[in-house]
Amino acid sequence: MARSPYQSQLDLAKAAARKAGEIMLSYSPGGGGRSGNSAVVCVKSGVDLVTEADTHVERVVTQMIKEAFPNDVIVGEEDQAESPKGGQDDPFPAKGSIWCVDPIDGTTNFVHNYPFVAVSIGFMHDGVPRVGVVYNPFTDSLYEAAEGSGTGTLLNGQPVRVDSDATSVQDCLLVNNIGHYRFDDFVDESTERVKKWLRAGLRGYRASGSAAQNLAHVASGQVSCYYEHGYGGPWDVCAGMVLVREAGGVVWDAREAGEDLQMKFGKGSVVAGGKKVVEDVLRVAGKPTFAFDKS
Repeated sequence: MARSPYQSQLDLAKAAARKAGEIMLSYSPGGGGRSGNSAVVCVKSGVDLVTEADTHVERVVTQMIKEAFPNDVIVGEEDQAESPKGGQDDPFPAKGSIWCVDPIDGTTNFVHNYPFVAVSIGFMHDGVPRVGVVYNPFTDSLYEAAEGSGTGTLLNGQPVRVDSDATSVQDCLLVNNIGHYRFDDFVDESTERVKKWLRAGLRGYRASGSAAQNLAHVASGQVSCYYEHGYGGPWDVCAGMVLVREAGGVVWDAREAGEDLQMKFGKGSVVAGGKKVVEDVLRVAGKPTFAFDKS
């Protein structure tokens, strides 16, 4: 069996993800609704939440990476890392080794004890995502992939692939997050897009609230396609991009059909799945026009 040139990074990412899962579960030991979660909650802005668990997890994961790879750059969502900063649509550094960490993707779900929650750890080298690990401790589901491994994408150690049977919206189970914006024009565009899919005969529509979990579900064939105009940042998608790619799918910029998603700072637009179903989902949706704030 081939050994990925990034095996050391994959092993570290898996160990860090498991540790992150232990911390998440410690705040929510009994299940139930939001009353069963002990984490202190703060509002970032609008309906976007952060908890003490987010920062706790990021501190631990960041420290594990620093100890193993002290010269690498770490980009973390909650600013516990010594991260390079960039404005909306600014490109990532094109050289060197960079880690993208989302300590709890699906924080609102986490607060409510809704189990679509994951830690996402991605590793990039020379501008390309090479390693991805997404772990949901509530379902004990660990998704992993590394470029050059020869094993593709694994879910709890078993190979998985994207849903190759879905070729159009009519046989597509689509997951679509709408995100945290509540501006009238954004809400109108987002809901109109859903109407287009439904009118075209979409088989099923889901909204999970976690970009990393969505990409993992696409990679494992549990959903056919994921679309989001307005994911939160590169930490949401870096790991999942590797999972989908290594599982035989494509990850495109939803604003530019056929263009691979590029790692940039700020909010972004993504569609992922098997190539044929992605093409049809985009055909029906049309090009998104809402522009993210550059201030």
